[in-house]
Amino acid sequence: MTLLMENITVTVPDGSETITLLDGVSLKVNQCEVVGLTGASGSGKSTLLAVAGLLRQPESGAVSISGQNMSSLKSKSRAKVRKESIGFVFQSSNLFPSLTALEQLELVAHINGNLNKTEKDKARGLLVSVGLESRLNNRPAQLSGGERQRVGIARALMNDPKILLCDEPTASLDDERGQEIMELLIKQAIEHNAATLIVTHATKQLDERCSKFVLSKGKILEQ
Repeated sequence: MTLLMENITVTVPDGSETITLLDGVSLKVNQCEVVGLTGASGSGKSTLLAVAGLLRQPESGAVSISGQNMSSLKSKSRAKVRKESIGFVFQSSNLFPSLTALEQLELVAHINGNLNKTEKDKARGLLVSVGLESRLNNRPAQLSGGERQRVGIARALMNDPKILLCDEPTASLDDERGQEIMELLIKQAIEHNAATLIVTHATKQLDERCSKFVLSKGKILEQ
């Protein structure tokens, strides 16, 4: 599945003026491809992720997933695409404090109405794949920052997303742990055949498997 953003423009009012956050941005992320996007604070990176994740409608341009124009869909249909096809990894893991690592993933299946043995086994397998086989029954307060991010990555993969969007996934970690988590994220994204877009300031953590772009003054530049 391919994520394609074409000529995306997003503006916001600023008193009597208008600020352009994204200025005709076009970006394509193919299946199994990992794209790293960097840029100064305020350059529009989070806005671009919101548009890619169908959380924000651009003033102009189109977002397509495998050839289907998402911009023409109504809000309910866009939410269905997000639930079924898009995974999110955030700077903060955003885990539920009262749930164990395993329950964090099982909740995804429960929300989708299919929490059965197969999905429970899948949740366990994903946590094992990110190195948390001994932490399945630990709650967030009992996990380190890196472990919480691992749970977040596994949870994002729980619905087999075709599109994986990551917003500064290592920003809250030290350099060594951040490098470890980024390598794990890229590995998991490729193994799950996801079209992956990673917004990060830590471009040194991206390796040769990643295409790299810079967002500057609302425009995409190849690094």
